[in-house]
Parts: sequence; C-alpha cells; structure tokens
Amino acid sequence: MIENEEKEDLQVHVKEEQQVKSDTKIISFGEYEEYMRLKEQANNVKPKEINRDLSINERITKELAEVEERERVEKQLLLEADRINEIDTLAKAHLSNHFNKEVLLAKGYTLKDIMQAQRRELVRKFVPIEQIKAISKVADITHIDGEILEQLVSLAKVNIKLRKNANSNSSSVDSIKGNIVTKSEERVSLLDSNFVPINFTEFVQAISNTYKQRRMQFYENLKRNKRTSIA
Repeated sequence: MIENEEKEDLQVHVKEEQQVKSDTKIISFGEYEEYMRLKEQANNVKPKEINRDLSINERITKELAEVEERERVEKQLLLEADRINEIDTLAKAHLSNHFNKEVLLAKGYTLKDIMQAQRRELVRKFVPIEQIKAISKVADITHIDGEILEQLVSLAKVNIKLRKNANSNSSSVDSIKGNIVTKSEERVSLLDSNFVPINFTEFVQAISNTYKQRRMQFYENLKRNKRTSIA
C-alpha cells in the first residue's frame, strides 16, 4: 500500500518537472545581451514619455522660461561686452601702450586680467589718494576688486570728464575792461599735486600755466618786498 503511494508521488513529481521544462525557454548568451540592451533603451525612453504627457500650458510655460533664460544670458553678455569696450577705449585714450588690450592678449594675458589692470590704472591715475581712501579705506589699490573697484572706476570716469571740460573751458576768455583774463581756476598746472596729464598737449599746457603762475608770484613777492623796505 505504502509502496503504491510512493510510486504515485514519484510519477507526479516527474510530470511537474516535465511541465517546468516545457515552459522554460533556453536562449543563447547573444540573445540575452540583446534583451538587456533593449531593456536599457526602454528605461531611457521613460523620461521622454513623461515629457510627452505634459499639458499644453505646461509646455508653453517651460518654453517661455527657456526663452527668458536665453535672453537674460544674452543681455548679460552684451552688458559685459559694452563694459569691456568702454574701459578699453578709456585705456587707449588715457593710458600708455603697456595697457593696450591687443598687445597684452598677444603676450598671453587673459582678458579678465587685462580688464582688471586697466581699471586699476585708471583709478590710480585719475582718482586722488584721498578719494581712494574714502571709498576703499586703503591707499593701495593693488588688491581692490569687485564693487569697490567699480565705484572707483566710475569716479575715475567722472574725473576724466571734468578734466576734459576744464581743458575746453581753459581756452574761453572773459573780456573785462578791454583786458583778456583767462579763467585760471579751471586751468591745469604742475603746482597741483593731484594733476596727472592725460596727453602731451595737456602736459605742455600745464608747463605753460605753471610758468605764468610762478612769474606772477615772483613779481608779487618783489612788489611786497619793495613796499616792506620803503616802510
């Protein structure tokens, strides 16, 4: 009786194994690799399929955001280009050839370093030490950068403009009782400790003005000494 039951169980087990074998598909290693490749591609496609599910409003919002970001970057680049051009123009007009952008680029300097050097030299040349100290709290501008340097550069541009206006006004004259009187308070002079010529013409004008001022001072002192000796 027991032997019959064991025999039946064995027959059932054999049938189950045969069923599993019939349901199992044997594939080659190459077919397995192809299966894994297709599976990976399917996984990579999922994010794109999710994007296709965006509503029209969501797509429009996303596209507008991308357009605004591109416009912001373009405006920033244009603004930076204008600033570079402005500083380089001032450097060519008022600084020596040592600060020429093209020359320095040819020597291997970066544009950023050139712009920094031009800015600092404009500040050094056209902003008095007192004004530099008032803004930056230091007299040495070697390591000044960022917003402080931009403020000093703006001040340098103002001083350059004032200098140009002073030069143009120095040629104007006032007629007083037939005498031609030059506006001396607007003239450049080597006696001014803050004076830095912006070109050779201004330097020559400053020498001439200094000579006139010295001569005037000499005769005034001579007259004063004569009066003192007579008294």
